Amino acid sequence: MHLSFIGMSGVGKSYWAKQLAQQGWLHLDCDARIATRLGEIIKVGETEDPVHAVGRWMGMPWSDGYEAREARYLELEQTATIKSIDQLREHGSQPVVIDTTGSVIYTGTDVLKRLKKATRVVYFDVPDAVLKQMVELYLNEPKPVLWQGGYQPNDGESQGDALARCYAQLLADRAERYRELADVVLDYKALREGGIGLTNFLNRVGV
Repeated sequence: MHLSFIGMSGVGKSYWAKQLAQQGWLHLDCDARIATRLGEIIKVGETEDPVHAVGRWMGMPWSDGYEAREARYLELEQTATIKSIDQLREHGSQPVVIDTTGSVIYTGTDVLKRLKKATRVVYFDVPDAVLKQMVELYLNEPKPVLWQGGYQPNDGESQGDALARCYAQLLADRAERYRELADVVLDYKALREGGIGLTNFLNRVGV
């Protein structure tokens, strides 16, 4: 059985994909594929965090040219996801885990249908309190985000207030869409219980 991991950035998708890789699973990292392609577009400073470099390139939703760069990034993400799905055919009986990005849900209906058909889709859920923390972290240190039209300030609303409100709505919308796509939903707190091992994890995802 092949797996794909979906969910917000930083919820443990890559951690568990790497745990599986240590046991012989093939780990297909969509973020890494995208980073390789972005390296041809963005020049990262010697001491610069690659995420900051991508953020500098993409800009904020009100930045000039943001929509064009957002579309370019989404194109790279679609390609990375499709290549990962196509690669499943090359590995016979070897189990594979596709480690998707937080914005995989924007790759299009056809891509998501292929992902669901080819893999057991596992969603790493997060409670409302953690979503709130994610909003606070983003406001303190913004990172590149595919807004997909989700930044819509109200009349008279400050830029900061609009960003906080719209980002919270964006995360809530993503959470709903992840759930709709998932075959398995993993509880955030359960994954952080002391002593949970790989066997227990695989039991939870039904492998």
